Amino acid sequence: MKKRIRLGVCFCAVVLCAAGCEKSDNYKIMEASRNQTLPIYESNDEELDGEKNALKTLKDVYTSGYEAEEWKVEGVDEPAGILCRQEDILIVDRASHSVTAADGSGKVLQKIGREGSGAGEFRDPTAITEYGGNVYVLDEGNQRVQIFDENMDYVDEIGLKDIKLSDPGYVPGMLAVNASGVYIAGLSSDHSVADRYDQEGREEIGKNFLGTICSYQEQIYLINSVVRTYDKKSDSFGSASSGPEWLFTAEGPELVEQCSLPQGLFIADFVAEDRGIACISVSGYSVFRIGWNGEYQETVAKINGLQDEEYPKISVNAQGDYFIAMPEAGKIFRCHKGQE
Repeated sequence: MKKRIRLGVCFCAVVLCAAGCEKSDNYKIMEASRNQTLPIYESNDEELDGEKNALKTLKDVYTSGYEAEEWKVEGVDEPAGILCRQEDILIVDRASHSVTAADGSGKVLQKIGREGSGAGEFRDPTAITEYGGNVYVLDEGNQRVQIFDENMDYVDEIGLKDIKLSDPGYVPGMLAVNASGVYIAGLSSDHSVADRYDQEGREEIGKNFLGTICSYQEQIYLINSVVRTYDKKSDSFGSASSGPEWLFTAEGPELVEQCSLPQGLFIADFVAEDRGIACISVSGYSVFRIGWNGEYQETVAKINGLQDEEYPKISVNAQGDYFIAMPEAGKIFRCHKGQE
């Protein structure tokens, strides 16, 4: 398995300032970002102060309505993505370079793919979603998104030639689709990354975005998991998970803020529903539900081990059960309503 960067830990692309200069190029980039939707924060900015972290008031709040239990699927060792459909649940397994279809009990119904570069083959698949009756799989190692029909027969693919894979620290782990194209988000040691792809090529979405993405009712939603930071002493860029988080929509190439979210949740993934969003908080190792206005609603479940995950994924079925895929731990959890 390839080495992957860790979320929540500052990553730096150090560019040393020439001796005697007053303002380095990196400092000018930070200054210019102050008028952007997502600015770059100075590392000593008080908005990054952990004492203002809203997580302190949320992490000990529980609900009694949900139970979390491990949900096992035979042969799935590294669940990197999960998608609940009406008739089955699809799990992307990074270890076996395949997609497994299982029923609600975890019984395997079908296994699709193997390691390779041909149609229906994968290398390090990292995400899965659906749109218009088709299933989309982010095939990271092959720099493409593969498209399958509802029976998981290969249909087409979209190449990701300009996906910035020249940056060895880039991890494209999030995928969303609407009529405008395929949207990819992730983390990078050198770049801010949110892109829209179609058969014509790539369009960058927003500036300084590092986070997660999903689609709901034709709209693309994004949450910045971390904020970019600038350290004047080392003249380098990094990131902080204790900074402000917002819910955005993608309007063309621009990010449009919808609401602010409780600070410091470090949201690794989320799913949108009529009542709001359900999100995985790495720092709180919990699943929280938040309204469309950004207000905390309830804690669905606390799951030990989430704090060690880089890219946990969440999906919800028609019954309102949440499925949490944890690739580092090699586990999937099901959060469901307990007996009344």
